[in-house]
Amino acid sequence: MIPRAVSASLVTFEREIYDYRKNLFLFALRNLIQPFFFVLVIGVGLGSMVSLPGRESYLSFMIPGILMMCVVQVCYQHFSSEIWMSKNHEGYLELLTMAAPIKPHEAVAGYLLTGVVVAFFAVLCFLLPVWLFLSGFHISLAALILFTIGLALFFTSAGIIVGVTVSHPHNLTTVSLFITMPLTYLCGVFIPTEMYPRAARVLIEAIPLTQAIEGLRSGGVPIFEIAYVWAMAAIAMIFAARCFEKNMHL
Repeated sequence: MIPRAVSASLVTFEREIYDYRKNLFLFALRNLIQPFFFVLVIGVGLGSMVSLPGRESYLSFMIPGILMMCVVQVCYQHFSSEIWMSKNHEGYLELLTMAAPIKPHEAVAGYLLTGVVVAFFAVLCFLLPVWLFLSGFHISLAALILFTIGLALFFTSAGIIVGVTVSHPHNLTTVSLFITMPLTYLCGVFIPTEMYPRAARVLIEAIPLTQAIEGLRSGGVPIFEIAYVWAMAAIAMIFAARCFEKNMHL
């Protein structure tokens, strides 16, 4: 028999997966469009004029960063907007945690599980054409899986926190901009972090995304970077569960 807590978490998971599956084609396009233009314009266009010492090519340098950025964007943006809508317009969160016998942390667990599935779908959407057209590209699958899960848990938690705490839609857009834009351009996706001043680099390298990108580029299974990302994910999950429970009881 499935434990009650697991069964309760699966209620949210099944609902979210059902909604995601209904729009699977559109989500697949969304997962491809921005990475495709990054590769085409920056990787191929600008990359033809850039030479990084010790790197095979600028495009091979950039792809691990885009992969991890795909996870960040799909998890954070999807769940911050999804939970905001569920709370402020659909009333689903109140129904879920008050009328139904589901505890807040069980609902959060369902969202987190959905975030992992959505993250892997985004990674596959980008990797399949990369492997098809760049046959020489290699990456550690073990590291990719572990970093994808860790980042998915961390940034799904961030999306949950923002979704339940922000009340106005304009504020939601502004907060999202201040989260995703710096992560995209500062965390080593397009330029090596060693190019930053030392003080700035300390702050940038404390972000889990930076550790995931650098770890994925290093090859093999980088234990320290994986442990760091998972530790930060654990802290974020605890904070998300408490934040979710607090805001559902207001």
